[in-house]
Amino acid sequence: MAAASSSSSAASAAIRQKTTTMMNHDNPKMAANNVRQSYGEDEDAFEMADGVVAKKWQDTDADRKDMSQLGRVQELRVLVTTLTTSLTDGGTAGLLWGFIIVVIGFSFVYLSIAEMASMAPTSGGQYHWVSKFAPVSAQNFLSYLVGWLCFTGWRCAITSITFLAGTVIQGLIILNNPNYIYESWHGTMLIIAITTFAIFFNTVLAKKLPLVEGLLLILHVLGAFAIIIVLWVLAPTASAREVWTQFTNAGNWNSAGTSTMVGLLSPIISMIGFDCAVHMPEEVKDAGTNLPKAMLWAVAFNATLGFLMAVTLCFTLGNVDDIFATETGYPFIQGFYNVTQSYAGASIMTLILILTLTSAAIAEVATASRQLWSFARDKCVPGYQFLSHITPGWNIPLNAVLVSLVVTTLLSLINI
Repeated sequence: MAAASSSSSAASAAIRQKTTTMMNHDNPKMAANNVRQSYGEDEDAFEMADGVVAKKWQDTDADRKDMSQLGRVQELRVLVTTLTTSLTDGGTAGLLWGFIIVVIGFSFVYLSIAEMASMAPTSGGQYHWVSKFAPVSAQNFLSYLVGWLCFTGWRCAITSITFLAGTVIQGLIILNNPNYIYESWHGTMLIIAITTFAIFFNTVLAKKLPLVEGLLLILHVLGAFAIIIVLWVLAPTASAREVWTQFTNAGNWNSAGTSTMVGLLSPIISMIGFDCAVHMPEEVKDAGTNLPKAMLWAVAFNATLGFLMAVTLCFTLGNVDDIFATETGYPFIQGFYNVTQSYAGASIMTLILILTLTSAAIAEVATASRQLWSFARDKCVPGYQFLSHITPGWNIPLNAVLVSLVVTTLLSLINI
């Protein structure tokens, strides 16, 4: 055992000497091939190289199809859970017209990201592209800045999505048990529990993640249509004139236009996160081709499904004042109950959203860990040797994954 450990350490040290950081490579695939040539067929030594994923651990053709699931549940989860903002500021007309405008705008953003991802597929994503395409005089500074912004953004994204999932669970408890006393620290504990669950899937069940994501994709699609069908069949519908032309300024802004702009928060948030796959290319075959396709298909599919959901909600949720007065904290939960007149029915519909929120957390943990791993591999963070380490036997950046749990736990304490 001691000899094996010594051999492994020597192999790892040799590999680190023969490899350079990602920012010095124009072609990540060429870099990996160069390392492989140095070690011949010694797959065990090769897979231990920090920053290099062994071929046997890269995704299969089936796994590549699952890339489109990363960032896939945006509209269903966000449009519903952040409905209050858009209906208060902008109303149904503001939400629908705003959604169309936001989708068009973000489509150009993702087309640009897809183009860069096809030219330079690397787990670093945005900060790596800045290091290549920004003016030479500002490349280092801007790349470093963007890297930290990405790190911060993804950690906040994990905290936000787990916060929504946790507090929706609390709302569901209130619906079924009016005697339940809402406590903020309960939500914090749920945030930590959901994050831990996501970490578990990204570590212990990492090899099963494509299968799990595939099942969750099916749930996402079927669940969305189940909610849409139930609402259209059971709920009284508003008139098209009322839905498409009625703007609301319940936030008492200076004008209806300003109010509508504020209400764009919901559709904007719903279009964020489709670049999840950008940080996973080094675990995907032919990433320069498959990654952009997966991302753009995810944008197109979810934008369409999200618009259907937005239209359904605007036509069927009934009196806005009534659902806003709910004690659950989430108007959509009260709306589901008003439509079905069944605690079980409303609970099942809400549970679908909780599961999609949780699956989104799983995907975001995977993305955030790869971004940090790449950033550390380029020696841009304190403790980069620890954070860029690929754990033998796990074949994932375990240390980088666990950082998400620590940061999310600390951020969740704000809720107490």
